[in-house]
Amino acid sequence: MTRRRLQRYATDEIEVTFDPARCIHYAACIRRLPAVFEASARPWIRPQAASADAIAEAVRACPTGALHYRLLRGGPPEEAPPEPRVRVLRDGPLLISGDVRVERDDGAELLRDTRVALCRCGRSGNMPFCDNTHRTIGWRAEGEDDPAARGPLESPPEGTRLP
Repeated sequence: MTRRRLQRYATDEIEVTFDPARCIHYAACIRRLPAVFEASARPWIRPQAASADAIAEAVRACPTGALHYRLLRGGPPEEAPPEPRVRVLRDGPLLISGDVRVERDDGAELLRDTRVALCRCGRSGNMPFCDNTHRTIGWRAEGEDDPAARGPLESPPEGTRLP
């Protein structure tokens, strides 16, 4: 997995970390709390613009685990969702939430987290994690163009790019 330095943003109440290598620009954070998460601003995360509870809720909506938080005044730690969940994004990654452990075939742990986006196109530069290469190469999942296969599939919003 490609590792870059985590970006950290904090107030006295909360610390938010952002891992650019894990972000697929799904923009759930921006849609939930645009006063804090604004892609065109520098810094792009402004934790002083909302309550720690509101920020924690927005961070938990990040499907990839690129965003995490830590409450600094004794609040509960970020926890895995109680039930594991796998979502298939139309012509995109698998979004997995829960107590997720990603391992190589030899058992070596690559990542343990509460949320992750795994590549389905096989072309990510950050395998096994999605890096949005599927969009660049125009990858389409076989069978997903069939209207009968459209049930649980979702597409991330187009256009919003994060740092």
